[in-house]
Amino acid sequence: MGEFLACTDGSEYSEKAVKACARAAMYSGYGMTLLHVIEDVVTYAELPDEPGYKILKEKANQILKRAKQIVESVDKNIDCKLRIAHGRIASEIVRISVEGRYDAIFIGSKGTRGKLLTRMLIGTVTDEVIINSHCPVTIVR
Repeated sequence: MGEFLACTDGSEYSEKAVKACARAAMYSGYGMTLLHVIEDVVTYAELPDEPGYKILKEKANQILKRAKQIVESVDKNIDCKLRIAHGRIASEIVRISVEGRYDAIFIGSKGTRGKLLTRMLIGTVTDEVIINSHCPVTIVR
């Protein structure tokens, strides 16, 4: 059975990508993983007691909880896993997609950073994922 990877940062576009991924999973019978990457220079995973990490992890859990609700609104029977990663966002998405042998990546055209660059058609993270991905990437706007 196949598996899709849906990337979410809590933005409007990423939530639409989660919903599109859930629909694809429902129709194909595939499972899916919801991924949120905590961007950091110093890997917070190595500093779990750092106050900044606790705040970012709580925010990540809230984003994933909301994304899971979106999936369940499409179909409660979708096999849906949650995952938090740490590092450069695009690099982590690509690395995890390769390691997990995902069949496709679903990503929003712009994330939370895209608000500053409203004229761009796609955000820099999305662009990097497209260029470096080993599998099809569905961009949702």
